[in-house]
Amino acid sequence: MHQKLEISVTPVPRLLTPGFVALLLTQTCFAFGFSSFFLLPKFLATRLNASAVEIGAVMGVFGVSAVVLILLVGVWIDRSRRRRFVTAGTLLMAFTSLGFLWVESVGPLVLVLRILQGGAFALVFIAASTLVADQAPPERLGQAIGIFSVAMLSMNAIAPPIVEAIAEREGWGPVFVLAALASLLSCGLSLLVPDARTPPSAEDEVPSLAEVVRRPGVLRFVVIVALVGASFGSMVTFHQPFALELGMTRIGGFFIAYATVALSVRLFLSGLADRAGRHRVSVLALTLYAIVVLWMANLRVGMLEWIAAAFGLAHGLFYPAFNALLLEQAGEHDRGKLMAIFNGSFNAGFSAGIIGLGFLAELAGYPTVFVVAAAGSFVGLTLLVTSPSARRRSRL
Repeated sequence: MHQKLEISVTPVPRLLTPGFVALLLTQTCFAFGFSSFFLLPKFLATRLNASAVEIGAVMGVFGVSAVVLILLVGVWIDRSRRRRFVTAGTLLMAFTSLGFLWVESVGPLVLVLRILQGGAFALVFIAASTLVADQAPPERLGQAIGIFSVAMLSMNAIAPPIVEAIAEREGWGPVFVLAALASLLSCGLSLLVPDARTPPSAEDEVPSLAEVVRRPGVLRFVVIVALVGASFGSMVTFHQPFALELGMTRIGGFFIAYATVALSVRLFLSGLADRAGRHRVSVLALTLYAIVVLWMANLRVGMLEWIAAAFGLAHGLFYPAFNALLLEQAGEHDRGKLMAIFNGSFNAGFSAGIIGLGFLAELAGYPTVFVVAAAGSFVGLTLLVTSPSARRRSRL
């Protein structure tokens, strides 16, 4: 008598639910408005005749503001509904985008607007990213983060060339109006995003932000992400005046190449970190990151888009892998804090890096900026490779 062999197949949990799609659309519209300001250094350099120090300051205060509010959001978000933060942030981005219609010089107004935009970014990005972690099946978390980031990356590619063309034909005013309209649309779409999670009661034990930071390995992650943030800031900010200094006039191709490759990585390799190992993919990506930033120091005419494409590959792999690596041990009531730590560290490195590197550019030139930023990435790589989690994985 033969026994029938039964094979049990576990169904793959569904990821693209209606709620997740609504969240993607909300993020996409917000990302268009946000990405429209990627060419702000060009506006500052060509319209306001800003120096490297002034460009670094204007771009840097965004990150400082984002860091401060990210930490506050990290405290609040696990005790409240996430969606209300998204709605508030998109509305704030709309109003600040319109505020740039009155900017005539590098002064208090532009600094205040960038500070408020940093706050808007913190509200939207932390809350939306945490909603992704709430909705995604645990075994598909890396893939969910990768797909979610596609919304931002696609607009990184689409918005800059569109606004550059508009600015050349019509001036910068219509650019800021378009950014505001996109943010308002995002605000309306945010009302369709479900937020079914029940906030913790007074009796539930919810760890403080400080307690989460003191967990083993978290502080090391903070330093690594901050160093990557400084490298990212140097690339997206100082390639513009560096390219203009070398005689290039159209620089929107950088964002097209960067975002197209990063977008392809997130679409077609979004599950790579979940399959091959989040730590292993993070190490590979950070190695490439450091090499590409160093390559930018040798920029020549005709090379910008190639460097940008390699940069897109590095960042496209690093962000979801390292983010999921940090979140894989998170509980329901501390996901928001870990997202705040990740993004706060990135923005702290971004802002401190470009402010400091702006002064370095004035003293030693743009190539030196990228050499120093690359050195920071290599330090981050060393910390990642020598982390206790890496040693544990090597023994498995």
